[in-house]
Amino acid sequence: MRARYATSLAITGIIALLAQSPPARAKAWKGMEPGKTTKEQVIDKFGAPTKAFTQGGELSDGLSFQGDQAIAGTTEANFFFDKAEVLFRIDVYPEREVSAAQVRKIYGPDCEQKRLAGGLSVLVYPKAGLSVFFNPDGKAHIFQFTPEPKAKPADASAWE
Repeated sequence: MRARYATSLAITGIIALLAQSPPARAKAWKGMEPGKTTKEQVIDKFGAPTKAFTQGGELSDGLSFQGDQAIAGTTEANFFFDKAEVLFRIDVYPEREVSAAQVRKIYGPDCEQKRLAGGLSVLVYPKAGLSVFFNPDGKAHIFQFTPEPKAKPADASAWE
C-alpha cells in the first residue's frame, strides 16, 4: 500500500504538469464523480473500506478498498477527499491487463500521450479529467480520475 500511495502522490505532481487544457466534464467511475461525490456516498455505495487514512494538505482524507474489500474489476481503488469531504481524485488499479490500444478503444482517440522517466507513459484525456498510467511493459497500472478544474478568471494574470 505504501508503495502505491507514494506512486500515487508522485503521479499527482506529474498530472499537474501534464494537463494543458481544462476538462469539459470530469469522468465518473462507477457513479462516483470527482468534485461532486461525498465521502458518505462512497461508503454508502462500496461499504466499509479496507483502510481510511488522513494525510493533511489538499488531499485531506482517503479511503482504500483492496483485498477482500476490493471493488469489482480492481486490485485496489483509492478515493481522496478534500477538507469538505468531497471526492477530489480516484486512483483505480485494474484487475486485468489493459493496453493503450484498449484504453483508446474505450475512451476514444482524443488524448495526449506522454513519456515519463523509467519507461513509464501516460495517456491524458484532458476533456474528461482522466489519466491512464502505463508500466514499461505497456499495461495500464493506474487509472486516475480527477475533477473538472475551476475556470480561470478572464484576467488569467490573476492566477500567475
